[in-house]
Amino acid sequence: MSKITDSARGESCQVRIPGVCSGDSSTVVWAHAIGAAAGKGIGMKSHDALGAYACQQCHDAYDRRTRPKDMPYARIKECFQDGHMRSLKILIDKGLVKV
Repeated sequence: MSKITDSARGESCQVRIPGVCSGDSSTVVWAHAIGAAAGKGIGMKSHDALGAYACQQCHDAYDRRTRPKDMPYARIKECFQDGHMRSLKILIDKGLVKV
């Protein structure tokens, strides 16, 4: 594990999908961004800097392991992008990402 993925322990979910997010910090992991734009491919994760602190429920919705009712996937992606920005700020504050 990298310092970024390790840093998820005890963090709060930053993805915060309405009606999905559990708010349970004990389930928060570093969720890697998906899609070719993030460098994700078959058997490849995106770079650690391209992710967000996500609870298990938000992570499952973003990775499409679950399908929240009446919520377009575009909204879930928007929540992830917002969560990525919040998470990146936390990483900068922790000194794990230098600017």
